Amino acid sequence: MSNQFRSKHDIHPLDPYIKWLANRAFMLVIWLGVIAMGVLLSKYYGQWNILPRFGSIGIMIGTLLTLSPLFADGIYLSQAEAFGFAGTDEDGKTSVTSEEGRKVSINIFWGVILIVLSSLINAFGDYLGDYL
Repeated sequence: MSNQFRSKHDIHPLDPYIKWLANRAFMLVIWLGVIAMGVLLSKYYGQWNILPRFGSIGIMIGTLLTLSPLFADGIYLSQAEAFGFAGTDEDGKTSVTSEEGRKVSINIFWGVILIVLSSLINAFGDYLGDYL
């Protein structure tokens, strides 16, 4: 939702600095860059114990992306419609989600994928050197 339709009381001064963490494309690019940097530095120095450190940074990025529905609309709003009461859809069935909430919630899926991959890198990244 655009700030022009919000009450001035719903806009937190730090919103511009937090909202970009809910941008899936940005977070995936940052994650790929961090993991690639870890692989390149590990290969360059021939020390594969460097890579798990970058894997742990990847876990943090995945966790932030997973949590992004909580702050995608700003700090104060915190996806308030996601915690609202149920309504009915066009078929007359009960629905508790909103279209906007469903769009941002796909970040949970991507965040979980990044957490799993980064955890594997964090746990076994030093063994990757045996295969590269």
